Amino acid sequence: MEKDQQKKAVILKEISFWKTNSLLPEHYCDFLTQLYTEGKSLTEEGEKHLAEQSILQTEKASLGKTFVLVLSVLLVIASIALMFIFSQNFVWVPMIISAVLLIGVASYILKTAHNPTLTTTFAYATAALLLFSISVKLAGLFAPENQIAIWAVLIMNCLIWLIVGISRKLIYFTISGVLGILVIVFYWIFA
Repeated sequence: MEKDQQKKAVILKEISFWKTNSLLPEHYCDFLTQLYTEGKSLTEEGEKHLAEQSILQTEKASLGKTFVLVLSVLLVIASIALMFIFSQNFVWVPMIISAVLLIGVASYILKTAHNPTLTTTFAYATAALLLFSISVKLAGLFAPENQIAIWAVLIMNCLIWLIVGISRKLIYFTISGVLGILVIVFYWIFA
């Protein structure tokens, strides 16, 4: 009986959301509300309250966050591209922008690390990409002819991915870290 009440509550929330956002004609929504409340009508405040709790409403908010995150990822990619396009004199501008973006993404991760969603996954990947590109560019700037510095930076990034993957139980980071180390080792041996 409890499950039936929960199902009715979810259905009523959705009907209220449909009515509030004109997804169905009002008289259809009224009919469905009457049907599911067994003849009892809801007040306007009750309908608004139910519409705010709707599943579609929460998905709308999630979609907005995803859109903002995708724009952020595009900004990150643009700053990384600029970092490797600009000459040595002007490379600090996109590097500072990338560092600020890395701090912003890292703070977002710290706030939402307990909530594994698609946006959190994007944030982890973005932070890893930023850290990788900044560290490789810095190694290239400070030790342009030193291959050991580049190798050390690459291995350090792979180890960070591996540690984060194991500690946060993120399989994609664990796999990336292991594969990265294997590729570096095989390249080092056979090159």
